[in-house]
Amino acid sequence: MELETTGAPAHTRTLVVSLVQRSPESVAARGAILDVRKRGLVPMASDLQTAGVIHDMRVHAEIALDPARISAIDVGQASIAFEPSLATGGESCRDPHARIGALVGARLDAAAPRTLSGALGGPLGCSHVLTLAQLLLSTAQSGLALDRARHGRAARPDGQRIYHRSLTIDGVLSREGISLALQQADVHFAPLPARADIDPLERLASRLEIRAQADIDVDSMVLRSLRAAERESGRDAFYGPWRDRSDRLADFTGRSALAGMAGALFERLGAQDADRPLLDALRNLAPTLIQCVPAVMERWQSRPGAPRPGMMAGGGMTDSCYMWRTGGALHKRMVGDLAAIRGVEAAE
Repeated sequence: MELETTGAPAHTRTLVVSLVQRSPESVAARGAILDVRKRGLVPMASDLQTAGVIHDMRVHAEIALDPARISAIDVGQASIAFEPSLATGGESCRDPHARIGALVGARLDAAAPRTLSGALGGPLGCSHVLTLAQLLLSTAQSGLALDRARHGRAARPDGQRIYHRSLTIDGVLSREGISLALQQADVHFAPLPARADIDPLERLASRLEIRAQADIDVDSMVLRSLRAAERESGRDAFYGPWRDRSDRLADFTGRSALAGMAGALFERLGAQDADRPLLDALRNLAPTLIQCVPAVMERWQSRPGAPRPGMMAGGGMTDSCYMWRTGGALHKRMVGDLAAIRGVEAAE
């Protein structure tokens, strides 16, 4: 399956998760999320948010084994949307980071996502750290289960990689709408002794690749099409055949690409472990689409009768995170600015 998009690059979101053997009893899980905005100028609080690196965040977790559970977890946020300022009342996107500590002691099982959502979801959390942590937990659960199934308790040298997942979604803006081109690669590493003369391909236990494309109407944010395919490869068949998965997604056409998307995908793909990688990938379409919105603001605001860009024209959804919670400094400012804009329009 080849991805076919035509238009102007708008945004790229990349997520990476690696599992590394830390000791015979523990594994380190390291995750990163990077958002690169490629066009757009967004009035935000008392400043202008430009194109460039919008989010650069890390989640590091220590996983104790038998049974797998979180023994330590921490967040790093090098680039965030809001640093402390007068406009934010001294608040910043880093303020909720300690809430992820609620995961310490949690097992890597079906209850872990609920614990995570309770800690970092909604008006007291950070949606970007939540997105990364969700992928980290799911990748760790899938990767460790696969490693145990294939290699049992085979010993690995400390510091050796076990599993690596990379997910990139590119948003492309055209006259027809927005296309999201998704590519995910899961690489499982074979346990081998530390030697300098190992053939690199001996390290490959398996690889699973996923490609997907979502075409979205800009004005309604409704899916015009959604297709996906996956292939498994190994040392003996480095490039395996592609398997079309679009039949499972055909009836998503006409649905909102934002509201209810995650729940609908989980209902469709959440029952089978074999579908979990595809589910993990597709659940990141809606969060990436939100990041593409600044690229289409000019289109919306250049139309006759469209509201003029105000200081908070790029404001976030109310209670979507800590910075946009009801009663927070940014929310109060947004409410005030929107009221002022409506007053000016009414006077005109």
